[in-house]
Amino acid sequence: MAQDCVDTEVVKRRTIRQILVPIDFSEMSIGAIHPAKNLARRFNASVHLVHVHWFDYPAGFTAVPGPVAGWSMTVQEEVERSLAARLRDVGSKFELPPTNCHLRTGAPIFDEISHLAQALPADLIVTSTHGHGGVKHFFLGSTAERLVQHAPCPVLVSRKGRATIDKVLVPVDFSRCSLEGLKYAIQFADQFAAKLFILHAVYLGEPYTSDGFAMYDLSALEKTERENAEQQMLHFVRQAKFGSVKFETVVKTGRPTDHINSFAEREHVDLIITSTHGRTGFKHALMGSTAEQVVRRAPSSVLVVPSHPEVRVGNLRASRGAGEIRRQRPKPERIPSADLSKRSTKLARHAFPERRKTNKFRESHLSATF
Repeated sequence: MAQDCVDTEVVKRRTIRQILVPIDFSEMSIGAIHPAKNLARRFNASVHLVHVHWFDYPAGFTAVPGPVAGWSMTVQEEVERSLAARLRDVGSKFELPPTNCHLRTGAPIFDEISHLAQALPADLIVTSTHGHGGVKHFFLGSTAERLVQHAPCPVLVSRKGRATIDKVLVPVDFSRCSLEGLKYAIQFADQFAAKLFILHAVYLGEPYTSDGFAMYDLSALEKTERENAEQQMLHFVRQAKFGSVKFETVVKTGRPTDHINSFAEREHVDLIITSTHGRTGFKHALMGSTAEQVVRRAPSSVLVVPSHPEVRVGNLRASRGAGEIRRQRPKPERIPSADLSKRSTKLARHAFPERRKTNKFRESHLSATF
């Protein structure tokens, strides 16, 4: 059902002035800089690069390497200096000033990126996905999906495709969150003179009985629900102001993720813009949100708009404040060596005094026996 909205009133425009691109120096992550530069030219925005390095020491390694004789810096400082120079080299290839290249050290990586996005502040994060799958993906996920869950601004997960954006798909479920995603998509499509496809999928679940053998015939119910969805769609689009943006509504029956991906592939959609409902907890761990499933499987680039960005900003401030409190916590006072016996002083210098006592006993026992 194609429509052209005649209402020329346009909602308050959200500008994109700062774009943040996380890179890990892989070919895929550096490839995300190209679409970020294209968007920056369209919105007259600036592009920032960030690399987060995490010193992942082997198990049992309890101390950071100290200075080596003749060196003016520790191993960690040397690595950071090298990474900063490498990051500036990548930025210079894309004509970005050194001040727009940010190196962060810490973990988790998505948390450091989110804090930088808040500090800039960034209006959009453009990233790539490495497509982890299987059990590893189930427990760890990808940095792109973690950004979709926690970033305080919209996140564009870029995949290889056309440089221009002519067709934009907007999945909706008639909620307030999806309405905000539609309004964002309208403003985005207006910049590219792109056409919007607004899609809703009616899904009634699997029609199986509890024993798993018999099936229900839900055709009549699906027909009724589809008719209701079409009426809801008419009411839903009237709540948005499209201006000169052309759009088409689509109602399907079946799993939302399947229809979103198949429609995007069939119609050669350049970009999918969706909102997230912010589901958390064990249910999210097992199922994930529709937005994250689309990010994982969609054939085209996906732009995810957070439905409650102010909540995410508050969470980031709280987590940063807790980290500062932990860093400022006073260390326990050490007993002066003058107040200790000679034997206790030796034990205090040992990293594991109780283990030192045990080893002393074993050494004396073995020497006496053999």
